[in-house]
Amino acid sequence: MNRFERKQRSLNACLIAGIVHLCLAIFLTFFYYTRVANDFEDVVGVEFVDMNDPTKQKRRLKRPPPKQMLTPKQTKSLTAGRPKHVALTASSNLIDETVRPSEKILMHNATETISETAKQLPDVTTDTREINSRTASIAKSVTSPFEITSGAGKESLRQRVKGDGESGFHRLETTGAAEIGPIGEGIGLGGDGGSGKGMGTMDASNPFAKALKQIADHIIATRTLDKVNVVFVLDTSASMGDNIQQVAENLFSMTDAFDLVNLEYHLGMSEFSVREGGQELETRSLAPDVGYLRRRMQKVKLSGDENALDALIDTLNFMDFHADADKHLILVTDEPATTSMREEGASETVQAKVIDQSQIEDIHVNVLGFPEPFQQELATTTGGVWQQIPGSVYNPAALPTNRAGNQKFLKVFRDIATDIRKGGAKKYFSLDLKFDMPVEDGEIPLDKLQQTFKENRVGLKNYTFRSENATVLDKNHNGLWVITDRKNKQIYGIYRIENRLDVYAGIYPKNWNLGENLTAQTQQHGKRWVLTHSRNNQIYTFLKDKNRLNVYTGGQPGTASNNAAEPIVDIMVMLDYSRSMGGKSQAIMLGLSTLIGRLSILPIKYRIGLIRFAEAKDAIKAVDGAVVSQMPLNEVLIDSLMEDPFGGDEHLIDAIVDGVPQVKFSPYASRFLLILTDEPTTGKYPAEQALELCQSLGITAYVIGHPNPNDFQTTLATQTGGIFFTMPKFLEKAYPNQ
Repeated sequence: MNRFERKQRSLNACLIAGIVHLCLAIFLTFFYYTRVANDFEDVVGVEFVDMNDPTKQKRRLKRPPPKQMLTPKQTKSLTAGRPKHVALTASSNLIDETVRPSEKILMHNATETISETAKQLPDVTTDTREINSRTASIAKSVTSPFEITSGAGKESLRQRVKGDGESGFHRLETTGAAEIGPIGEGIGLGGDGGSGKGMGTMDASNPFAKALKQIADHIIATRTLDKVNVVFVLDTSASMGDNIQQVAENLFSMTDAFDLVNLEYHLGMSEFSVREGGQELETRSLAPDVGYLRRRMQKVKLSGDENALDALIDTLNFMDFHADADKHLILVTDEPATTSMREEGASETVQAKVIDQSQIEDIHVNVLGFPEPFQQELATTTGGVWQQIPGSVYNPAALPTNRAGNQKFLKVFRDIATDIRKGGAKKYFSLDLKFDMPVEDGEIPLDKLQQTFKENRVGLKNYTFRSENATVLDKNHNGLWVITDRKNKQIYGIYRIENRLDVYAGIYPKNWNLGENLTAQTQQHGKRWVLTHSRNNQIYTFLKDKNRLNVYTGGQPGTASNNAAEPIVDIMVMLDYSRSMGGKSQAIMLGLSTLIGRLSILPIKYRIGLIRFAEAKDAIKAVDGAVVSQMPLNEVLIDSLMEDPFGGDEHLIDAIVDGVPQVKFSPYASRFLLILTDEPTTGKYPAEQALELCQSLGITAYVIGHPNPNDFQTTLATQTGGIFFTMPKFLEKAYPNQ
C-alpha cells in the first residue's frame, strides 16, 4: 500500500468518525430537552387583596341588561328623499318615467299581528283544448309578443337567445343593476356601437336572400303543423364554393320568416360530391340553431364532381326527421342531377325512385338548382318550389357566373379532359416488321447485314453500319438499334432475339428531330425500350405488339407487371389576361374546376400550370408579358392568381414563343396546352416559329378561341393533334387595349 492510499484511508476513517459523533450529539440533545419539558411543574398565580380597603378591591362588571327588539320608527315624511323622476340607466331597456309614491305606509311595527291566512280556497276549473295555428286564428299579442321585423338576422329574438359564436346571448353587457328582463340593443358584433348589425344582416336585393325567402314563404303557406324540419342537400363539387357561401350568409332571410309566425324549426344539411373513392355523403343532424348550420356550411370541403340523384336517395334513407314535423329538403346544385350508375336507363330509374320515395315519406323537395325538366318535376310533384340558382352577367362580352348558364361551355372542358385521358400515353407512330435475317454462330457480319438491307430495297449510308451503336447487336441480344434515314423520311428499328434479327420500318413524323443513329435502353427484354431526348427533356417509349413496334411520346403506357399503368400528363393553361376576358373569368374558373374535377376521378396522373399573357398599356399592369406559374398548381392557387385585374392587349404568338420554353415539363409526361382567348391571333413573332416550337416539344394544343379557319389558333390545334373549340361571345376582331 503506497503513501497516497494510506493517507486516503485515514481521511475516510476521520470522516466516518465525525459523522457518528455528530449523530450521537443530536440524539443526546433531543433526549435532554424532552426530559426537561416533561419535568415542568404546574404554576399558580396568586394575588393578595386588602379586604379593609374597598378601593383596592378588584372592580366587578355589572351584568349587561337583556337585549330588546328595536322597532324602526318612521322619522321623515313619506315623500322626503324620494325623487319623483327616476332614470333607470342601469336597465337593459332605458326608460324615463314618473313614479308616484305609494299612499300606504310601507313600514310597520314588528309587533303588529298578522291575520290568519284563509284556509279555504275556491274551486278552479280549467277548460283546455289543442289549437293549431293553421286552422284557428290566434291573437297578434300571442303570436308575436315581441316586435320582430323581417330580415332582422341576429336581431331576431330567437336567434339572439340561441346565440351565434361570438355574437350570441353571452355577449350581452349590463351595468350590474338589471340581470333579467327583455334583451335590449347591446347585442351584435363588437365595435359597431351595440347596434347588433353585423354578419347577420342581409341585403334585401341579394338573389340568394330572395330565393331562400321565397322557399320559406312557400313552407309557411303549405305547412300542416307548427313544426318543420328543413334539410339542405348541398352539392359540394369544386364549382359550388361561392354558391354555398351565399346560401350560408343569407340563411337568416329564411329563419326570420319562420320567426314572424312563431314556427318551430330544426335545420340540417347533407353534403355530397364525387371524389376519387366514389360518391361521398356527410349528414349533419337537425338542430334549432341557425348559427351552427351557417358555420358548417362555411367550412364544407369542396372537390370532385357530383351525383345529385344518389345524394337525394342517401339523404332520404339516412336523415332522421322528427315524426311530429313537416319535412322539407332544399336541393342546392348548379348541374343536372346525375347518378353513378352506368346501366342503360339507370338515370330514369333513379329519378322515378327519388320522386316515389319522397311522396311515400311525405317529404317536400324544394330545388335551388339547374333548369332541367327533372328538377322542376321533382319540386312540383312533391309539393316543393323550384328556382334557378342565381347568377349574373357583368357586360355584353361577359359570360354567366354560374353553371346553369354555361353548360355548353363547361362541356368543352369535360370533353378536353376525356381526350387528354385517351392521349395521355399517345401513340406517336408505328414501325411494321419489314424483314428478318438469321444470325449464324452468334456473329453478325455487317457486310451481310448491309447486303440484306439492299435486297429489301433499303439503302443506308455505309458508315451507319460501322457506328458504335451497331455493337448493341453483338453485346446485348435484347437491345434496340434505332436508325433515322432523313433523306427518305424513314425510321428503322433493329433488335436481336437469340439467333435472329428483326428489322422494323416506318415513316417518322415531321417533328422527329432526334439523332440518326441511336440506341434505346432496354426496360423489358424483347418487348419494351426507352429512348431519351435530353435536349427537349422528352422520352419516347418503344413497345412491341406482335409484328409491330409502337412508339409512344410522354408518359409510360405500362410496365412489366402492369401493362395498363396510369398515364402521366402535364397541362399548361394559357389564359388571355386582356381586358375583354375579365367578364369571362368566373366562367373560365368554373371550366377549370370542371376540368380538374373530371381529371381527379379519371385513371390519370396530372399536373397543371398557368401562363397568363397580356400587354398592359394602362395603369393596371397586373400582367405585362407572359407570366409563368410552374406546375403543380391546385384549384385554389389558380383561383387566387386570377384575382388580379385584367387589362391590356393579348399577343398569343409572343406568349407561346416567350413563355412555353420557361415551362418545366416532366420527362415522363405527355405535354398539353390549353389556350383560352377571345380575339384573333397577334404577335411580333412569325406564326410558324410558335408552331414549330410546340411540335418540337411534342405538345398537343387544345384551343378555345376565335373561330377563324385561317387563323393560327385553328392551325395550331390541327397540326399538333389537338381540338379547336369556339369561345362564347368572342370578339369579331382585335381591338386596341382590349
